[in-house]
Amino acid sequence: MPRTFFAICRVGTENVVKRIPIRAAVQGELEQLFDSQEEGFLANRDEAIDFDGDWKPDDNQLLIIHDGDLASILTDTLENGPAAYDQLDISNYAEAGIKGVFTHSDSQEGRILLQRFQTSQYLQRSGLTLVFSNNQFGKLSEHGFALDTRLTAIVEGDSFKFVSFRNLRTILTIQYHFEQATEAEVIAFRDDDKFHVENAAHFDAAMDERARKLIRGIRRSGVLDEHNVAAIQEKAASVGLDLDVHHDGKLVLPGEKRRLKTILSFLEESVYKGVFSDETFETNSKRPVQ
Repeated sequence: MPRTFFAICRVGTENVVKRIPIRAAVQGELEQLFDSQEEGFLANRDEAIDFDGDWKPDDNQLLIIHDGDLASILTDTLENGPAAYDQLDISNYAEAGIKGVFTHSDSQEGRILLQRFQTSQYLQRSGLTLVFSNNQFGKLSEHGFALDTRLTAIVEGDSFKFVSFRNLRTILTIQYHFEQATEAEVIAFRDDDKFHVENAAHFDAAMDERARKLIRGIRRSGVLDEHNVAAIQEKAASVGLDLDVHHDGKLVLPGEKRRLKTILSFLEESVYKGVFSDETFETNSKRPVQ
């Protein structure tokens, strides 16, 4: 039986599912595309770890978020059937609000295959969009959209399995699963009596998503409460990282962004020294060795 394809759309503040009408001539090819992307998404990924907002997965890993309410928007289509959903109309793209395209898996019962959708994928009839046919370019005569080259996530039960949180959150409002330091927490960290900030303006400018994640991890670990300046400096030296101490006895948080993030990574325990190379590295995974 042909599979139904759906769009998840943002209408106001709500997620709304619409049915995508597909011509029989392209149905099989579209199903094959998603099947191939499902296979590629899972290939050589034999470990799944709960997402905690910290790190990118290793090549063999998938990240997991559990959110039954959001997942049900997608998985309910398996029980409700296509007739329960209105047809997608993209004649007014701005109102359509497409955020993702999905269908169910043919290889695993209950599994949803989800792609993100970006504005650049929308093909408008207005203006001049060229299509190539019979060795010539002609003008696009109808509205349309292109599909992404890979899956963004697989949904099973209440679980989203994914590689990029950044891509997944363009589809669904899942930011509350991502914890980063608030503005007040960043200020409290900056003003900690163990630190001397070399340049406050440069420090503030360096507070992007990555830096805030590191600060959140540092504050959560309690490392600043458990170790004094001398101990922190000594431990940094043991992994090949020289920390400057101001004449007032405080650790210097430098104005140079890259150097600052290296220090934050060290305090968050994401810096290690290579056993053989003796070089200092930053890691994207803090899982302890088993």
